[in-house]
Amino acid sequence: MNSQNSSILLKNGFVVDGSNAKGFQGDVLIKDGLIEAVSETPIETEAVVIDLDGKVIAPGFIDAHSHLESILALADRSELKTPFTAQGITTMITGNCGYSAAGVLPGDGRGLHGQVWTTMEDYFTHVEGIGLSHNVIILAGHGTSQMSIRGMDSSPLSQEEKNTLHNLLSEAMDQGAAGISFGLGYEPGIYASLEDVLGMAELAAKKNKIVTVHGRAYSGIPGDDIPRNAASLLEMVEVSKKSGARLQYSHLMFAGSASHDTYGKCIDVLDSARSDGVDIMTDTYPYHCGFTFINVFLPGWFLKGLPANYDDPKMVSQVEKTLDRMGEKLGFGYDSIQLMDESHPDFKGFKGLFLDEIAARLNIRPSELVLDLSRKTNGGARILNHNYSNMEIIDALIKHPACLFMTDSLIFPRAFQNPASYGSFPLFLQYARERKLVSVEEMIHRMTGATAERFNIKDRGLLKKGLAADITVFDWENIRDNNTITETDQAPSGIEAVFINGRQVVESGQVDSSICAGSVVRI
Repeated sequence: MNSQNSSILLKNGFVVDGSNAKGFQGDVLIKDGLIEAVSETPIETEAVVIDLDGKVIAPGFIDAHSHLESILALADRSELKTPFTAQGITTMITGNCGYSAAGVLPGDGRGLHGQVWTTMEDYFTHVEGIGLSHNVIILAGHGTSQMSIRGMDSSPLSQEEKNTLHNLLSEAMDQGAAGISFGLGYEPGIYASLEDVLGMAELAAKKNKIVTVHGRAYSGIPGDDIPRNAASLLEMVEVSKKSGARLQYSHLMFAGSASHDTYGKCIDVLDSARSDGVDIMTDTYPYHCGFTFINVFLPGWFLKGLPANYDDPKMVSQVEKTLDRMGEKLGFGYDSIQLMDESHPDFKGFKGLFLDEIAARLNIRPSELVLDLSRKTNGGARILNHNYSNMEIIDALIKHPACLFMTDSLIFPRAFQNPASYGSFPLFLQYARERKLVSVEEMIHRMTGATAERFNIKDRGLLKKGLAADITVFDWENIRDNNTITETDQAPSGIEAVFINGRQVVESGQVDSSICAGSVVRI
């Protein structure tokens, strides 16, 4: 593997530069970690030559929605990182859904997903010190910062607490965070008022930073005038209009078969806002399932009273009735919710099973199982929700010019894995090729250059002289995802080579986990 060579020539490839320009047969020269030249005519050089025989040379893929901020901060555990490299990802946008790895009050060192550093600069210093497997960009998480002030308390913040929250988020952005993320379907984001969100969005807009949002609803339950998922999207359109903030509406998905027919309405809301000048985009993954936590099913009115509500018969009865109606109202039942890991001894042997199966084995009601999982894991039971979309929806989003691509995933030890951790980007390319959805040039543009532009990344994302040599080489005719419903941790086919900051970390599909070629990208 050519990880130590200062100059490498990628020769005889099909160059797709990430700008959406037409590709061409040509060469790319890497020198001292940067792109030295991109040429249609042969480059003569003394550099080490890799003949690609027509394989695609593209910018390294940028994961527009990642949750690896805490994993990247581990000095070891390469097995939790390398599957993302193996699918061609070189840069990750982390700190999504309101949860980040920094931006808290001094002394508050624990977050929802692991250790939290006081400031972004503290986090950056740590990850730079241990060495990074990937380039990392991080958002300031509203939820993380607010939890350090008030925990999961659902009552409104005082003005002094709001000022403290704004100061934490502002400091994080000033130190290089790309913007602010919200998780309005999770605690404590679920308790944030529209006024609260607007105030923080205005803070981001003043600094020319992006706002990303996990919306309040992703199901098509009928609302007053429009489905709840469209209303949730429209709410954030209004926030973007009033604040002037760039808005990334995270992982546009449609929970339950009853929601699938509403995708057209949501796309109409997106298109209408864009035609009105609102700076809004979205992102998606190519699977029908997605990772989340068990408490996502519990309504705010129940969460507010935890842990006492677990022992309140009236509240338990009410929430169980709500849970049981999911299948009827959403087309999303207990047979669509899959347990990813054994997060408590009482659930040993159940990973990979669906909640209806587990409930039957335990001889309890499925709704009772949801509450049991929530209580015994403190809401941390990890699940895969299925029936989030269908091929019609995936095709529409792949073709939509305002949709970027991502994984929204993590790898957990000894767990049933989310296939997006292993095959998301190859599957996007496979679908584009097999289903003739869009050109390879447009796919690569929205995996690289468009994502870099969206998040204000200036030094990578294109094959252009002087930019960082983040490069993914793949076989357009044979790239594919190898995951199945029962085997969700399979490496893809067709990723030939990956370079991060000029260092080769993948050769012939094999990742060298000993190489820490990544860097912090401050925005």
